[in-house]
Amino acid sequence: MEALDGPAPKRRKVSPTFDAPSISPAAPFSEYVVVAQAHLRASTPNPDLFDRTSDDSALEITVLEVTKSKSRHVIRFSVGRGRIGKYISIDGLSPRDLQILEDVQKLESAVRYKHPAALPLACAYAVVQPVGHEVCIQVCILWENTAVVREKVDPVLLDMLGRYLPPTEPNEPALEPWNPRQFYDNVHVPEKSDANSADIRIPHLDSQLYPFQRRAVRWLLSREGMAVQTNGELELLSKSSESRLPRGFEKFETVHNGTCYVNHTLGVTTTDLSAVEEYFASVQGGILADEMGLGKTLEIIALICLHPRTAWTPNLPGLKPSPATLIITPPSILEQWKDELQNHAPSLSVFHYTGVSSYRKSGEKLIEQLLNQDVVLTTYNVIAKEVHYVAEKPDRNLRYKREETPKSPLTQISWWRVCLDEAQMVESGVSSAATVARLIPRHNAWAVTGTPLRKGHRDLFGLLLFLRYEPWCRSPRLWDYLINYHRPLFRDMLGEIAMRHSKEFVREDLRLPPQSRHTITIPFTAIEEQHYAQLFQEFCEDCGLDRTGAPLEDDWDPDSPATVETMRTWLTRLRQTCLHPEVGGRNRRALGRNTNGPLRTVEQVLDVMIDQHESQLRTAQRNKLIAQIRRGQLKENAKDTDEALRIWKGVYDESVGIVTECRKQYEDERQLSDAKKEQKDDEESNPRLTTLRARLRSALEVQHIAIFFMANAYFQLKSNYSPESEDYQQLEKQETAAYEEAKSIRGELLTEATSHVNKMITTVRSNLASGVTQIPPMTEPSGYGGIESRRIFEKLHHYCKAMDAQAAQFHELRQKMADFLSQALIDEDEGIELQGDEYESSTKHQDEMYAYMEALRALFADRSEAINGQQNLLIRQEMKQFYRIAKEGEGPAPSLMLNLLAQREQTRVKVSKLGCLRGIMAEIRQMASSLQWQEGNNQTRASQELAILERILKHVQQLNSAQTKALNSLEQEVNHFRDTMNSRLEYYRALQKISDTVAPYQEENVGKPLFEPHYQEFVAEEAKLQQRIASGSAKLRYLMHMKTESKSTGPRICVICTDSFEVGAMTNCGHLTCKSCLILWVSQHHNCPVCKTRLLPNSFHDITYKPAEIAVQAESPSSSTFASTLSNTDHHHDQSIYSDISTTMLNQIKNIDIQGPSFGSKIDFLCRHLLWLREHDPGSKSIIFSQYREFIDVLARAFSAYKISSTRIDGKNGTEKFKSDPAIECFLLHAKAHSAGLNLVVASHVFLCEPLINTAIELQAIARVHRIGQHRSTTVWMYLIADTVEESIYEISVARRLAHMKSKNETDASSASQSGRNTPHLNKTLQENAIDAANSLELQAANLSRLLASGKSGGEIVDKEDLWSCLFGRAKRRDESALEALADHQPANTEVGRFLRAEAAETRFDTS
Repeated sequence: MEALDGPAPKRRKVSPTFDAPSISPAAPFSEYVVVAQAHLRASTPNPDLFDRTSDDSALEITVLEVTKSKSRHVIRFSVGRGRIGKYISIDGLSPRDLQILEDVQKLESAVRYKHPAALPLACAYAVVQPVGHEVCIQVCILWENTAVVREKVDPVLLDMLGRYLPPTEPNEPALEPWNPRQFYDNVHVPEKSDANSADIRIPHLDSQLYPFQRRAVRWLLSREGMAVQTNGELELLSKSSESRLPRGFEKFETVHNGTCYVNHTLGVTTTDLSAVEEYFASVQGGILADEMGLGKTLEIIALICLHPRTAWTPNLPGLKPSPATLIITPPSILEQWKDELQNHAPSLSVFHYTGVSSYRKSGEKLIEQLLNQDVVLTTYNVIAKEVHYVAEKPDRNLRYKREETPKSPLTQISWWRVCLDEAQMVESGVSSAATVARLIPRHNAWAVTGTPLRKGHRDLFGLLLFLRYEPWCRSPRLWDYLINYHRPLFRDMLGEIAMRHSKEFVREDLRLPPQSRHTITIPFTAIEEQHYAQLFQEFCEDCGLDRTGAPLEDDWDPDSPATVETMRTWLTRLRQTCLHPEVGGRNRRALGRNTNGPLRTVEQVLDVMIDQHESQLRTAQRNKLIAQIRRGQLKENAKDTDEALRIWKGVYDESVGIVTECRKQYEDERQLSDAKKEQKDDEESNPRLTTLRARLRSALEVQHIAIFFMANAYFQLKSNYSPESEDYQQLEKQETAAYEEAKSIRGELLTEATSHVNKMITTVRSNLASGVTQIPPMTEPSGYGGIESRRIFEKLHHYCKAMDAQAAQFHELRQKMADFLSQALIDEDEGIELQGDEYESSTKHQDEMYAYMEALRALFADRSEAINGQQNLLIRQEMKQFYRIAKEGEGPAPSLMLNLLAQREQTRVKVSKLGCLRGIMAEIRQMASSLQWQEGNNQTRASQELAILERILKHVQQLNSAQTKALNSLEQEVNHFRDTMNSRLEYYRALQKISDTVAPYQEENVGKPLFEPHYQEFVAEEAKLQQRIASGSAKLRYLMHMKTESKSTGPRICVICTDSFEVGAMTNCGHLTCKSCLILWVSQHHNCPVCKTRLLPNSFHDITYKPAEIAVQAESPSSSTFASTLSNTDHHHDQSIYSDISTTMLNQIKNIDIQGPSFGSKIDFLCRHLLWLREHDPGSKSIIFSQYREFIDVLARAFSAYKISSTRIDGKNGTEKFKSDPAIECFLLHAKAHSAGLNLVVASHVFLCEPLINTAIELQAIARVHRIGQHRSTTVWMYLIADTVEESIYEISVARRLAHMKSKNETDASSASQSGRNTPHLNKTLQENAIDAANSLELQAANLSRLLASGKSGGEIVDKEDLWSCLFGRAKRRDESALEALADHQPANTEVGRFLRAEAAETRFDTS
């Protein structure tokens, strides 16, 4: 307690039974409701306690603190706005009074506020008053009396309000996290009753409604405040007194304020019921969320026809009332809305609004036109552009009058009804379209969407914002608060404003034509399978896993974000490869194509694979030989030259073979190019020729290194013998021959550079010898000048002298440059060998050439300026830079550069003093004009002067012509010098690159003992590369084998057991055997059974010649997955709805002949299937769906090649063409297209190009055809590639739906059994319901915003938990099946039999 002025007051007793008079709050606080109050008293007051004089009126106090001392409570308070504490001691406080006192301390005191406007939501008010010999204390908790909602309310205050005005049902925070099912489980579903499903007479509507649609229309009417009578007339819905109280409010009786209305969720307390009803009035409209394909469009059209605007409907002030319904729709389905209105209600007037910018000059006329319509259609794109035309214009006085911006007519009209179709487009509520839609005046508002949730509950906030559903549309914070802390109120609210039917619920009303679903499992071709296997192997290596998904390292972390992202990226690549090898940016780049080009056929993909594998093989061979060379250099440094020579000889021998192979390939390709009439040296037009030339060059470099080091070794070894000895002579011959061969190889390596530079040098020499470019001398005019022309004559004399001096220096520098450029190339001089500093030596000469070259360019620029007067600012700036750098001792030949620049300045023609040749001519002409005027006045002297001047002018013109012509030749010569200089430099760079390859290795270790660990590193590296070469050679042989024998259909015969086989192996020497025989053979002999080539463990490549069978099966519950899922159920499902496909039909499709190259198994079979439909189901249309837009591009090109007509969703008028043009067979649709709401019932076939884990994606495609308006049976064809990730993905997707079906069928079957209605027909119906329920549940549970990755190549996003199963679920089973197949292929089933078989084969080969 604070210290007091004077002694502490005497303690006073308070009787809790004292009935003190009620004291109302003072006038400033009359706008508050008293939610709690306490009356206390203390006896024997101290007269000086309150600093008062005479009257006994109540004093306002502020309770500062309540403490307990033994059995008493001490209240510390201050009077008025004072801060001095006073005390009263009270005995026997009730728990409620004590609670009120404790809560009062948490609140601001009302007496501290001077202005009512500053009062908080809740505050405390307390007074003290003497009553006889006692003191009465009254404490109140006040709550603002208003219906206005505050965005944020302290939870402490909400708890306080609930404590004193307790709600009927206490609110608890939501224990379970939000999920979409909480929306779908709580929306309103109209009751299935006869009265609710009764027929409705709807004027202007030509179509009949299904029973569930009639129930939906009745609910739509009720949300607009109307009901349908039995006679078909509309009547206003009557509201009971209880229904007037908005949801969330409760009624309470208080002592001071009487009846008040409290919303515990929002912290609102008020006594004004009318304010509550006005502010919290339910919206006119709501959310129509029927599942896709159930006719939401028709339901809205029925509502438009049934409930038009009436004359007595109140209008919003300042706006023009319209009876029209404004429908805002995505652009993709605008035409569909027009068609639907024409089909179902042709008498309605419909207008398409295209935006205010289209009607700038006829605004009023447009408004009148809109007012006379029944329906106005527009798109989200249009209203998004209206965002700048809907805001109120500020009233400002402008200095200059500006053109007034037109206002959108959409906000000048009071619309009867506004509907957002596919309302999920405004789910954020902050887009331009959402902003405009929210501002459009209307009486009824409807959000129509089959997928109201894409991310989470925030999506609903955007819809409530459009509906203006107060107060929950106030802010996202308030909406989150409702979801997290008042879930029951949220559920009640949903049941009021949102309605949804699912296909499962209305199946008995719907009666859609049957839909069959089939999976077609297609095998890869051998080429595609090899490509897929290669990618899968690369994936395993990249992720550190083996083929079964087992980690190769102990510390492998499956939850690492990098690992997950890598696996997800590879899964996408593998899925794209199942469609076509070039789908996806990464796949295209892997095949050497960075941009879109012509679609590659399978054979072309094989060519790329062969080329890539050969490049990898050549790289491995080069790296292995380089490692051997380095190992030889280590031996050379350790003075073991003999061993080094042995190693280098081995490298040389192997490199010769590689060079021979590469040269043959290059020459063969050249001949092929010649046969195609291509130029012999034009490699740019033949990339293949360029690649082969590069491989040959790489092989020659290794051969050069080997022979060069061999020559060095011969040189070192001969020093051990006497020059007269035979060994010395032999080694010298070998050395000379090796150096000559190395020079010859260098010559071949430098052929292109040498040819180019020699051609340039020859041109320089011939030009100098022939004197093609000469600078004519600057001769002075003959005779003497006249009096008038004397000055010009003298200027011309000095000018010519300066120009000749400059020409002399130019000739000197040109000769210097010619001498430099004409020198022979180093490696072409006989007897000169590489020294390792060729580039450095050439650099010195090049620096000097560079200095002369820049000086020559400067002289040329000076001469050009002296002739035509045009200054070259670039040369001027460069020369300043060169001078500055040379002064600092930097740059090319700095001393020479300074000397040349100084000479340039000495001989430079001073144009400012002497002028230029063109200027001299102008001066002569000007003087001639003056003399001609004088001559006209009969001045004899002027005539003589003019004759002299004309003679001088003619001479100067001749000089100018000759010098200008020479100037052009000089420019070409200077440029040629520069090009020649650069070509020489390029030659020396290439030569230095070769020189670098033969540089010493670790010179600091020369003469030291061999460092064995380093040596063994190279040995290990060579062994590793040798294994890679062995496996790569076998793989390359197999690819080449596929290229030549891919069309072979006969049996493959093993050369060991002479039996046919399907599981085999190919050696790196190109021979085929069955795998089991080869494994046993290699374990015994380590060589090829045919050619005896030595085989390593990796010297053969596995091959599987499996029959290319296409499996077609109905998606039936009889599958193993379904059987295991439903193993615990007693009810057996009738499978009649899963119609099968006949073998005859399958064979007919397979036998369709397609003209043209193959684009892959899946594309080829799809094209055959479509051509089969053209013949057997003429006039039918199909939807081709893929998650990848890039595959749609591929299909479009393939269809064009096979003459299959198609259009696409993102093509111009693509949707309308598909619907109206009978010649269009296919509609190409990808997952990222805005296809929601699209009606494509003209199609009866849906082709899903790949399986999808997220069923919601494929349902977007299926729902385009399986919907109201479809009158034909439909078929869904899902294409799978066998033994790939696609099968794993398919199994996961089906298993999830079957799990839903199990739950649904158990419930329905139990109900049927109890009712005694368990019949085959009922079982079929139950299973149909189960399928619809499974699809609905998958769609509801999906996070639609997280289904697809961003970017053009992005597909569906696979959850981390599913990645391993997708990637390895099928691979593991495939490996197990392969082992079983290998074990089954046993002509003799014992190990002994196999061994004897191998021995017999060996004998057979030896004797042959």
